[in-house]
Amino acid sequence: MHVFSLNGNETDYLYGEIFDDESYIPPQGWRIPEKPVILDVGANIGLFTLFATQRWPGARVFSFEPAPDVFDALRRNAGHLPGVHVHNLALGDEDQSRELTYYPHYTMMSGFDADPAVDKVLASAFITSAADALDEEFRDEFIQEAEDLVDDSLGERRLVRCDVQRVETFAGRAGIDRVDLLKVDVEGFELRVLQGVGDRLWPGIANAAVEVADRGGALDAVVSLLESQGLTTSVRQAAEYRTTDLHTVFAWRVV
Repeated sequence: MHVFSLNGNETDYLYGEIFDDESYIPPQGWRIPEKPVILDVGANIGLFTLFATQRWPGARVFSFEPAPDVFDALRRNAGHLPGVHVHNLALGDEDQSRELTYYPHYTMMSGFDADPAVDKVLASAFITSAADALDEEFRDEFIQEAEDLVDDSLGERRLVRCDVQRVETFAGRAGIDRVDLLKVDVEGFELRVLQGVGDRLWPGIANAAVEVADRGGALDAVVSLLESQGLTTSVRQAAEYRTTDLHTVFAWRVV
């Protein structure tokens, strides 16, 4: 697979997470129609969109990425594919314009509520966990070099003004009345995305995979919201994130 990429190491990591580990697929798999409607919220350069079009060739995929540089890579990677619609837009709980903290050398950590100090702690916890598999003689050197790389990657950041729409606003304009899979990975903004779904669209949400940074009770709030809309939930945490606050919430509607 050849893709347009902003940062090679980051792209390799995302490929492994999405294609090898299938991090947005629950252990039991998804029960969705042959030609599903999929929302990829927080698409980055489009690797999950590419995964979805391979797994479900007849899918209609709506992909959202607010950072202009990253969106350009998304457009190049997936904008030409049949059934794929890419949007330089964020989804949230209000129709508005707001500033996003953008890390050009660590794009997957960019977000509306990004905090360099918090982001560094998260990255360090991941690095330490990943280093557990190394021999002791290499472990400390690996951790130091990796943390130096993270410092450099998070050191450059800038504010980018982005358009935000409620999920229900976008769905109404696009004529979407059902979502067979809602994938959300938006670095701390996930609860606001769900709060923007709206009463009319919620019954049409069949399945969801939501990455949650559990800060200030966010994980319980996401699970509670999904279950209040009639979805069954399961919370998973990848082994490499076991010392962090990152979890994935899978939700599905039992029919």
